[in-house]
Formats: sequence, structure tokens, C-alpha cells
Amino acid sequence: MHLKIIFLAITFSPLALDAKLTRTMNYPELDSLRELRPISPDRAIRYARSILDSLNVDDRDLESRVMHSLGEIYLEIGLPYLALTNFIDSNNKSFAKNNPWNSISIGNVYASQEQWFEAKNKYYQALDIFSRRSQEAINNINGKAVALNCLGNVELNLKHYDDALVFYKEALDVRRGSAKYKAFQRSLSASSPSFIGAGISVAYQHRLLAKLYADWGIDEMALEQLYASDSLLAYESKSKINGDKINSINRRRYVYLGNNHSLKMVIYARQNNFYKVSSESKSALKYLESTPVHLAEHKAKIAEIKIIQDSLYAALESIDNALKICELNGLSVQEIKYLEKKIEILTLNNLDKSALDASNILVDKKQVLSDDRMDMLLESLIYKSKYEKNRKKLKDARSRELFMILISGIIMLLFGTIVLSYRNRRRSASQEALIHKQARQLVESDLKIKESELIKMSANIVSKNDLLSSIDKDLAYHSSLIDNKADRKVLDPLRTKIKNKIDDSADWENFQIQFSLAYPEFVDELVSSYDDLRSNDIKLCCYLKMSMNTKEIAMLTGLSVRAVENKRYRLRKKLKLDTDMSLESFIHSFKINKNYL
Repeated sequence: MHLKIIFLAITFSPLALDAKLTRTMNYPELDSLRELRPISPDRAIRYARSILDSLNVDDRDLESRVMHSLGEIYLEIGLPYLALTNFIDSNNKSFAKNNPWNSISIGNVYASQEQWFEAKNKYYQALDIFSRRSQEAINNINGKAVALNCLGNVELNLKHYDDALVFYKEALDVRRGSAKYKAFQRSLSASSPSFIGAGISVAYQHRLLAKLYADWGIDEMALEQLYASDSLLAYESKSKINGDKINSINRRRYVYLGNNHSLKMVIYARQNNFYKVSSESKSALKYLESTPVHLAEHKAKIAEIKIIQDSLYAALESIDNALKICELNGLSVQEIKYLEKKIEILTLNNLDKSALDASNILVDKKQVLSDDRMDMLLESLIYKSKYEKNRKKLKDARSRELFMILISGIIMLLFGTIVLSYRNRRRSASQEALIHKQARQLVESDLKIKESELIKMSANIVSKNDLLSSIDKDLAYHSSLIDNKADRKVLDPLRTKIKNKIDDSADWENFQIQFSLAYPEFVDELVSSYDDLRSNDIKLCCYLKMSMNTKEIAMLTGLSVRAVENKRYRLRKKLKLDTDMSLESFIHSFKINKNYL
């Protein structure tokens, strides 16, 4: 049962291989992985892991495809659980969450377990997606044909030949209707055909139909399809690289040609045309010599034909050749399959001892294979756990990097904003300073004008008082010359009036108004700070604020210098000034202490 499952997996896998040609052409790593798969699955697995380990967090598309290829490898070597988990992981990593190719691959897992209903559901899901897409979409035609072929394979395994035929023919029509295949047909007469892959895909469709007809027992129809397939692959000398290096497309072509000849060999054997059997066998060997899986399968078919010819030892030799090919290339699953075939041949021919020896070898091989599969399963689970941890670390590191970039961007933005704000503030401060300077200049200019007017007014008052004092002195002199006392008294009222005019309150009021314009609030602040000051003290403070000396104040007030000095002395006491503080310094600093502008 286990080997039958492996056989089914291998039966379905060429469809996926056929679909890879265009899908992986942008990733050389996947081309190398695809070429390594049939040669050594173990090496292919290690190579796939090395690709995954080298990927960045952003390489989701390549990561998805490598996981998909890993799933196909596991399916081919009989580990459907690992295959399914890789297909699911591939779908999760894919940018397209409803990836029809993953649906096909998961359907292949179900088919390998003979869960035909679940497999068909997956194939129909993929077919529905491909059918709804634009026909010009990349791989849409190829995908639709692959889905139809998978459905045909299910019906073929269920021996529903009519239903399988419908699916295979529809897939053939899909491939034939593609623009690339039509261009390929037109270029066949040229020196180098174009769109060779499209021609190979149609040739593969003819081979599927041939296999169906052969299983169905309609040999003539099978041969007709095989000849149609061969005609599309008959350009051997036109697809060389560097003269002798065959590219990956030609490798597929060689496999298909070899399998065609191998199937024709089986058909001719049923018709007892052994001359053609020999010819087709030689042709198949020529094309399959570089593909161990298909070469071993051809050797096994030769053994079946030799049994028909009653050539027992030739049959055993062919089956042994198949076993040797499997052993040399590490094809453990196929080796067990051909061992069972050998035991069957030995048993049917009553070679019980040889059959027993082969059975013992088979038991050992199965045990080794089972142990290897268990080791591979554990190793794959451990690798997956480590891989997910590493991917998480990479994602965390990337998140931190993006966070740091974001923070750096924000910091740069804030820094730029601060610099601009600072520059704007500096510009604004400079403008404000300039405005303030101009305002101060205007204030100082206005103050100077007012001080000048105040000085003029003071000078006028001093000049007036000086004139009145002179007149008073002259009157006093002339009065002393008058002998009559009564006549002298006539001048006394005039002298009193002159003296009153020297200290006229109207002069003070006019002076105080002009002083307030030059030094606003000085008097009010002085009075509020020293409430015991009288009007004469306030006047003296005002005169001192105008930087008048004692003599000038005396002339302005009509007092003697001694009287002014006495007033200054009494004012110092009221202001409670220290001996080291001059009265003028206090008066001039008074507005600064009180924060006047």
C-alpha cells in the first residue's frame, strides 16, 4: 500500500514539473533545484534549505516557491505529512492567498493517499481560479491544463476511462489554443524554433492520452498519440547550447521522448512485434540514460516483456539492472518497488529460495527506508522549528530597524522643526530687537525733546527769577535812598509781589506738567515709596532728576545756596540714605530700581 502511494505521487508530480518552466524562470535557484530533484532528493532538500537560510525577510515570493518545491520533493519520496505542511506554509507566504498552484499540490497529497474526493475538490478549486482569470495572464493556460490533467489522472486511477479522456482532451485543446503554441507551430520550419516549451507541453498532453488509451487497451489510438507527441519533439539538432550542453528544456524533451519509446515498446510487446520492441527499447535507453528514475522504470518494463517471452533470466537481469540503478542513485522507494517485482517473478517461477533471500533483503530495505523516513521527519521538524525561530529573529530585527529608522526620521523631523523654529525665533527676536531699538530710539528722542523743553522752561524760570531778583535788589537800593519812611513803604507791596512771582506756584505747575511728560510716574512712584515727603522735597527731587546743581536750584527757586543745601540735607534724612550713597545717584537710579522704562 505504501509503495502504491509513492507511485501515485510520482504519477502526479510530472504535472507540477510541467508547470514550473515559466513560473521559475526569474529565479535561477529554483531552476537548479528542479534539475537536482530527480538526481538526488536528499541533496535537493539540503539545497532548498540553504536557499531558505539565505533569504531576507522581504523575499516572500522566492521563500514561498522554495517551500512549494520542498513539498513536492517530500511528496515524491513518500512523506505526505511534510509535503502538506510545506504546501500550507508556501500558501501562507505567497502574496496570493488563493494560489491555485498550491491547491493543485495539496490535491496531489490527497491523491497520493487515494483520497480521491478531497483531491478532486482541490483540483476543481484551482481550475475555477484559472478559468476566471484572463487568458493572457502568466501561466493561466498552463495552470488550467495542469488542473484538467490532474482531474484526468484521478479518473484514470479510478478506471473511469471515459471521464479521464474528456479531461485530457480538454487540456490538450487548452494548450493548442495558446498563442505561444501557435507561434511554435509557425516557427518549426525556421532554423531555431521559438516557444519550445509550449510545443513540449502539447507533446506531453499527447503522451497522457497515449497512456490512457494503452491502459484502456486501445493500442492503435495510443500509438497515434505517441507519434503525434514525437513529431512535436523532433528537432534534436536545433536546441543545443555551446554545441553539446543540453538545456533544461531539452532535458524535459529527452525524458518525454524516452518515455514515449518506452510506452511504444510495451504496446508492441502486447502485439508480439518483438523486432519493434527491441528498436523502441534501444531508443528509450538513449534518451533516458541521464535520468535514473525513468531509466530504472524502463528496465523494469523490459523485465515484464522478457517474462512474456519466457526469458526468465533475462527478466531477472533487467530487474537487477533497475535495482542497481536505484541503489547507485539513492532511489530507495523505487528500489523497494522493483524488489517486490523481483520477488513476484521468482515466486511465480518457483524459485522459493531466491525469493526468500530477496524477501529478507526487502525487509531490511523497508526497515532502513522506514528509519530514514523517521529520521528525515524528525530532522525536518527540527529544521522547521529553527527556521521559524530564525525568521522571527529576522523579522524582529527588521522591525527594530524600521522602528529605529522611524525614530531617526522623527528625530530628524523634530530637529529640523527645532532648527527652523530657532531660526524663526532668532529672526523674530532680531526683528523685535530692531523694533525695540527703534522704539527706544523714538522714546529717547522724545525724552530728549521733552528734556530739552523742560530745560528751556527751567532756563526761562531761572531767567525770570533772576530778573525779578535784580529788580527787587534795585528797588531795595532805591528804597534805602528815600529818607521819608512813608515813601519807602510805598515800594514794599511791589517788592512783596515781585518776591511772590519768584516762587510762583503757576511756574511749578507748568514745570511739573512738562516734567511728567519727560519722566512719567516718577513723582507718583516717589510719593508712594516715601509718603513723608512734602511738596518742597518733591520739587528738589525733580530738580535733581534734571541733574541741576545746588546753585542752579537756588536760582530756579529764588533761595539762597545755603537754604538749598539745608533742603538737600533734610531730604537725605527722609530718604534714609547711607553716607556712601550720594543724593544725585539715588535720584538717577530710582527709576532703574523701580523698573521704569
